[in-house]
Amino acid sequence: MPNKSMMAVWKISPVLAAGNTVVLKPAESTPTTTVLLAEIAAEVLPAGVLNTVVGDRDTGRALVEHPAARLVSVTGSTRAGAQVAKSASDDLKRLHLELGGNAPVLVFDDADVADSAAGVVAAGFLNAGQDCTAATRVIVHDSVHDAFVTELSRLAAEQVTGRPSAEASDFGPLNNADQFARVTGLLERLPAHAKVETGGHRVGERGYFLAPTVVSGLRADDEIVLEEVFGPVVTVQRFTDEAEAVELANGVEQGLASSVWTRDHARALRVSGGLDFGAVWVNTHGDLLSEMPHGGFKRSGYGKDLSAYSLEDYTRVKHVMSSLD
Repeated sequence: MPNKSMMAVWKISPVLAAGNTVVLKPAESTPTTTVLLAEIAAEVLPAGVLNTVVGDRDTGRALVEHPAARLVSVTGSTRAGAQVAKSASDDLKRLHLELGGNAPVLVFDDADVADSAAGVVAAGFLNAGQDCTAATRVIVHDSVHDAFVTELSRLAAEQVTGRPSAEASDFGPLNNADQFARVTGLLERLPAHAKVETGGHRVGERGYFLAPTVVSGLRADDEIVLEEVFGPVVTVQRFTDEAEAVELANGVEQGLASSVWTRDHARALRVSGGLDFGAVWVNTHGDLLSEMPHGGFKRSGYGKDLSAYSLEDYTRVKHVMSSLD
């Protein structure tokens, strides 16, 4: 999974490669890595090629609505993407939207329980779950459900949340007070049939640290299943057959990333075809390669980062035909 500076590089690389210029604006609560990236780029790029602006939503709105901007690319929530689309609609700017995710993880009866549980922990709690591709919704076959939940909860409980600079920390805090309140609110409103296997509480008296959390016993229409949590919370649902697993996975508005865990390659390909997500990993989760396109379906947006597809999305195609005598 990427860090914030790498995500910025995804956006600016195809633009610069095509000979265009960029105005880069980070989120107001996470500007540091982007500013550092801009300082490094200023050592090698001519002035005016990569321009960095920091500010709040009003700043972002001004950039989106400015007539000089011909394409706007956003990585953010679905709500933010919808607002940008409205702001850009007056002059029909092209849009590239990488928005919220709510990634399902399908664990079949023949999957390696230890490997799949470890994969979910690695991809679910990285950066405190604050990643659009985070492994958040585990959908596990009934026959291995209990063993999987036991192993997942054991590994999750071993994760340490603390200052990111501390060597002992596996992940840091939630980004801000509003996000902390949102995630804890989802946990406070859990239905009676849900069970918190581990975590679910604040860590320490200061900061926005939340213990790694696993919640089992959930159903398809539960709020915490339908909403993108964007925090260190992994939910678990049961399934009995392949069709039900795919139906549960697709039963959300988002369609960014997913994974399938099975030893049966034919099943992996078959299920991948049925999943309505822009990325499907098999027996891994969150691996991103520069050669492979990254982008979502449904309310996770449209457009691709990485790969040759990003060059197409960040440039315009012009047809020029000449008659030769």
